[in-house]
Amino acid sequence: MWDLFRSFSLANQIGVIGAFLGYAGGMAAVFVVDPIAGAVITGGSLLLVAFCIWFFFGAEAKRRNLLKRGTPGWATILAVEETGITINRNYPVAKLRLQVEPAEGQLYEVTAKCLMNRFDIPAYRPGARVAVVIDPRDPRKVGIA
Repeated sequence: MWDLFRSFSLANQIGVIGAFLGYAGGMAAVFVVDPIAGAVITGGSLLLVAFCIWFFFGAEAKRRNLLKRGTPGWATILAVEETGITINRNYPVAKLRLQVEPAEGQLYEVTAKCLMNRFDIPAYRPGARVAVVIDPRDPRKVGIA
């Protein structure tokens, strides 16, 4: 998660730190007024914040971790399916069925989702080879490099 925070622009980092300081100040004020209610509100809001961070940034943090710690390999695209999800009206998410060719071991098939730029869509066609990163703990987890 720390790597993800460091990838933010300086303005975004300052915004996140400012939001945290504002939150801490608000919770301190609630504690001063009513310590029991402050504890309940702080606990509930911390759970909500943790859930939101996991929901919005968890997949990206996992992807970055896989790219950093995974082993390189190649895969051949066997099939491409639309998921119906598009980010910012420019980046469709596709479901790829891949035949993975690890550096050592046998070929195997997996399914992976891939966020792609609209201009790169022709590169993701059946038969094309793509670089992948394979999770050393679970070879079924593959990321497009």
